[in-house]
Amino acid sequence: FAKARGAALVDLNLDGLLDLVEVNVDDRVRLWRNVGRGTAERPEPLGHWLELRHREDGPNRDAIGSWIEVRTGDSIQRREIVVGGGHAGGQLGWVHFGLGTADEARVRVEWPDGSWGAELTVPADGFTILDRSGGAEPWRPGE
Repeated sequence: FAKARGAALVDLNLDGLLDLVEVNVDDRVRLWRNVGRGTAERPEPLGHWLELRHREDGPNRDAIGSWIEVRTGDSIQRREIVVGGGHAGGQLGWVHFGLGTADEARVRVEWPDGSWGAELTVPADGFTILDRSGGAEPWRPGE
């Protein structure tokens, strides 16, 4: 119950569950591990998930200012890729999407220049890198 300075939701151990990093004033940083509906020994996600990164050539390699759109059934989720937003904060990394019961998603990117990439089908419960050239490359920890 310290004075909070900021926080980040990020998948720290790459298990598909968003963990919490809590930064406090005059107190230590706290890490809260998410185990979903499981236990520390056996974490269990609450549903299917997807973590995405995207890249393009040039000085804006991480495509800051782009949008990622994820479709599952009739549902659409959109996230703008930005860095910053107050008190020198910001985070750049995997973008997490909860997919519920869907075992795949249709994904596309609106790049910073306003052009749209092709819609790609991506399997759930994994990490995928989307490339400006139109490819989707699975990524696994340790590779």
